[in-house]
Amino acid sequence: MAPAVTIAAFESGDESPHSKTTKKFGKVTLVLVNTDPSPATSLRQFIGSFRPWGKFDEGGTAALLERLGCGLFLVLLLIGFPIAVGRVVQNGGSDFPDFYAAGKYVWEHGARIPDSNLGRYLPSVDIPWVVATWLPLPLAASIWYLLGCFSWFGLLHAIGRHLLADADQRERRRATLLAGLLAVPLAVDGLCVGAFHVLMVWLMLAGLGRVSRGRSLSGGMLLGLAVWVKLLPALGVAYLLLKRKWLPAAVAVACALAIDIGLSLMAFGPQTAWQEHVNWWNTAAVGSVNRQLTIWGPTDEDRLSNQSVAVALRRLLTRLGDGGNGPPVQVAVADLSRGQVKAVYAAAMALLALGVGWVCRRPARSLSRGQWATEIALIVLATLWFSPVVWSYHPTAATPALALIFSRRLHHRRLSWTVGLLWLLGMVLLGWPAARACADLLWVSLLVGAALTATSPPAAAHEVLSAASDDRPPLPVRKREAA
Repeated sequence: MAPAVTIAAFESGDESPHSKTTKKFGKVTLVLVNTDPSPATSLRQFIGSFRPWGKFDEGGTAALLERLGCGLFLVLLLIGFPIAVGRVVQNGGSDFPDFYAAGKYVWEHGARIPDSNLGRYLPSVDIPWVVATWLPLPLAASIWYLLGCFSWFGLLHAIGRHLLADADQRERRRATLLAGLLAVPLAVDGLCVGAFHVLMVWLMLAGLGRVSRGRSLSGGMLLGLAVWVKLLPALGVAYLLLKRKWLPAAVAVACALAIDIGLSLMAFGPQTAWQEHVNWWNTAAVGSVNRQLTIWGPTDEDRLSNQSVAVALRRLLTRLGDGGNGPPVQVAVADLSRGQVKAVYAAAMALLALGVGWVCRRPARSLSRGQWATEIALIVLATLWFSPVVWSYHPTAATPALALIFSRRLHHRRLSWTVGLLWLLGMVLLGWPAARACADLLWVSLLVGAALTATSPPAAAHEVLSAASDDRPPLPVRKREAA
């Protein structure tokens, strides 16, 4: 007589089930366990744990090093708090007073403040800053810094949840902590200047991660919110179109447009909203790269902290600028004409686009979870390469790629530690003006992208995602019990 068989299938890699459905087929019992918690439950767990990398082991040298790393991590964030608020009070070295003034101007005049640091973004981005003006400037700056810290921890949590789901808890924790420690100085730098780049990276990664797990609507909405915050996550929309993920791509575009149009009409009115968007398009949305590659003399975008491809080529291949603010730093190895350097830039962008497209060429239905993670981390990293402005804190976008590389160090130990050391060296060299002028972190980020691609795992038969109508991944069998 054949024994009865019970098969338990889990929808995701989380540890504790939240709901299950039992179906019987003769002597075979199929238990479908849904371990993917709701967004509210996930947020509650995240806030309650506070440590996005999980609980520490008891005793041992490794556990001690982890605790020391976590302590250093938190100390750096705490040190940044008085620096950030002090810069706001002294009105020097922070963009937050400009954001505050933009919100106040919208409230008082129903229009966009001229010559603001927010001028690079959609006009509707000025509007939420009205809320900040209801508080005193130092208090608003303090809350904004804490929200930035929450975004940073949210990014680390999203890395572990969406990219490192295949790793065991210990490896997930250590890889996330290592990547976080390597990138936290850049994150603190961004928080001290009042930037919201980490928020954009978090939303972009969380959106693409949820899409890879079959959550098309919520993933598309998060990605759309990231596109509204900054236009760079539109690379994620292009990636979804390449993968023929039509629904989340459409949701992302619709969400970004709805937020922008809705806020603009509410605060500016139809006529002013249209005019503000026309001005933004003519002055900020187009022409940035052309200015960087053609204007003679120092410009604001030619500051040494800008690590973009366009500005790096301007400094290395022409003598158009002198390095912007501060003493001249000449690193040019050639003196190309404006037309020649524009052609070099176009060729570089084409090669980067072809390279990213080649890595992401596989159809979505044939990807393993590890390949999904590689491609998502690469798309987030590529925002550094296709942006005309890459300030020194923008390379926090490399955090997901670094975490993935470290999580694969058991099979690629030498490569992973080499990448970590090169990244650390690149950050140290930011203190040397000549290295900043050469955009050292830009070139290191390209090495990180190459290492990420080299460590990507092959597809496994039991990991391949199905092309079901609802775009959900299959339920991999996790255990068998014979009665």
